[in-house]
Amino acid sequence: MKNILRIIRHDLRKISGSVVAIITIMGLCIIPCLYAWFNIFSNWAPYESDATGRISVAIANSDEGYTAAGITINVGDKIVEALKANDAIGWQFVDGEETAKERVYAGDCYAAIVIPEDFSCDVLSFARGDLTNPKIKYYENEKKNAIAPKITGKAKTALQEQVNATFVETLAGYVSDAASVAEAGGADPASMLSDMSEKAKELSRDVDSCIALSDSAAGLTGSAGSMLDVSENFIGSTQDVISANDLLLAEAEKQLNDTGRTDTKSLETASKRIKTTAASLKTLETVMESLAADNIAFGLFIDNDRDKWVSRVDGMQRDAKEQAGIVRAEGFTALADRFEELAGTLGDISSSLSGLDKSMTEDERRNAVRSISADIKKAEKQTDAIIEQIRTDIDTNLETALANSRRSISKFRKAMTGAGRDLGTLSDALESYGGSLDSLRSSIDKTTASLKSLQRGANTAADLLSDASGSELLQRLNELAAGDEAAVAEYLANPVKMDTKVFWPIETYGSVMAPFYTVLAQWVGALLTAVLIKVRIKKRRDYPKLRLHEWFFGRYGLYMLVGLAQGLIVSLGDLLYIHIQCTAPLRFVLIACINGMVFMMINYALVFALDNIGLGAGVIILVLQVAGSGGTYPVEVLPHPFRVLYPFMPFRYSMDAMRECIGGMYDGTYWKCAGVLMIFFVFSVAFGLAFYRPARKLNEMIAISKAKSEIML
Repeated sequence: MKNILRIIRHDLRKISGSVVAIITIMGLCIIPCLYAWFNIFSNWAPYESDATGRISVAIANSDEGYTAAGITINVGDKIVEALKANDAIGWQFVDGEETAKERVYAGDCYAAIVIPEDFSCDVLSFARGDLTNPKIKYYENEKKNAIAPKITGKAKTALQEQVNATFVETLAGYVSDAASVAEAGGADPASMLSDMSEKAKELSRDVDSCIALSDSAAGLTGSAGSMLDVSENFIGSTQDVISANDLLLAEAEKQLNDTGRTDTKSLETASKRIKTTAASLKTLETVMESLAADNIAFGLFIDNDRDKWVSRVDGMQRDAKEQAGIVRAEGFTALADRFEELAGTLGDISSSLSGLDKSMTEDERRNAVRSISADIKKAEKQTDAIIEQIRTDIDTNLETALANSRRSISKFRKAMTGAGRDLGTLSDALESYGGSLDSLRSSIDKTTASLKSLQRGANTAADLLSDASGSELLQRLNELAAGDEAAVAEYLANPVKMDTKVFWPIETYGSVMAPFYTVLAQWVGALLTAVLIKVRIKKRRDYPKLRLHEWFFGRYGLYMLVGLAQGLIVSLGDLLYIHIQCTAPLRFVLIACINGMVFMMINYALVFALDNIGLGAGVIILVLQVAGSGGTYPVEVLPHPFRVLYPFMPFRYSMDAMRECIGGMYDGTYWKCAGVLMIFFVFSVAFGLAFYRPARKLNEMIAISKAKSEIML
């Protein structure tokens, strides 16, 4: 121990007596810190609007608008107005598509967005019955910068989502307006169905009276003699009843036709809801296609969009299950089964999206994306099947009931007409002979049967209309249409709100990157120290019988002092000069000092034992840690060799300890990381002492070979 302290004191005296040595030591302590500070500054807030607002993107609006019902709508102009109020990107509004493309091609802009001439026409194509997906052209320059296309790509996605949301809000506003107008005009769906149900019940009661008359007529034919005396009066009364009921039946048939048209509109509304799901699936399919061959886009999707899409697909799944329950309660079993099949497929898509991970190999990623795309196509087919089922199943069931009522009314009217003709014939026949009473009885029996069939149809229609008027689905749709149109539009455009809670929040990106650049600067400082300060000690009379471990720790004392100085300067600069976020500043300074001691020992031990080979090893370890320690990208997205080496990298534990100080402490992680760093320290001591003598001859051979070259130090 005495020799160790003497070596340290000797080194300090030598340094204090040389201006060059003092300047060199000061440079070793300060220059690596400048590297850390400059990099933290440059990464302080690169994704905030103040920075991304300088990323130029050209906007060219060629939309000519669309005129319908005397109103001209230009969606492109509305998009441009919204973008002018958005400072997240440096929008440059230009005239014409060619100008925008030329700016991207020349590198004046990173990307360009072109709204085509027929954009508004395609947006409103649903009004013409010819659905056409509107398209916006996007051009980007990937040569100019590696990261800028990813930022502009996010702008493209945000623009697409904004256009979709605006379209849904506008459409919802029109629907709400239409509902309000209808309600103001007294066209309440529940009241209309209830009124038609009452009409059908009145028809049933009138038909019951007709049946009674027919039964009476049949009884009267048994007494031919008496009937002859009163036949003219009876025939006249019966014909009056037939005429009155003919008018009533015509009105009932008109009400049933109106009922069919009203229910068809409500079914079209249900069809539009499933088409919204189909449109979302189409968007997700496009996103998956863009991820198949782009590793960076895949990584950004995992970071920023995967959870949003999982929540969105889960919402579609819940909606499908809810619809299944509603239509099953109404008795539409086949349609409910199709909704449940769609819900199952959406669940598979959600699970597959949740399973996407940056640690996937390229083949695994492609297979996962292909599997999700296949499920999406399956779900799109199922939505088409549901739409078709709505037309063929629900409409058919409703139209069947209405058709039965219509047929019953038609049969009754024909029967009454036939009865009228028969009664006229009877009047003539009674005047001539009474033998035709049997023929009249047969006609009256047929009339009675037709009346009973009509009564059954009227009762069926009344029950169906009564159930529909009081159904929960109709009530919910009516309440929705009668509500605040702005709230309805906003809900349809953004049906799911994300309640985000952040654990360990860090306000600036520079603070997030501070641990990486700080430990990197400390390692570079340790490596430069190993290059500039000799590890060998010339034997002097002052050091009699100097042993290996005394030599080792004696010279390391100077290294340790430099490492501690580097740790203090860089950590205090981070806190007091850069002003990074830090919840435990004292611990931050402490771990920086520990880093300085450990990094110095690792590089010192390598050079002490392996000389020039040790210097090369220190550089290699630096390169591996820069690439694979998780300082910039999560280790899960790195190639397999880096994931294997990750637990053995000192950077990992140094950065984790500093992140604890910056974001907040959890479960002793800070002290665990400090403990692992001290294990690296002990291992390096053992390595340096153990390999010095075995590697001495190899080091001498390399030194001789370098000297022969006459060009190497």
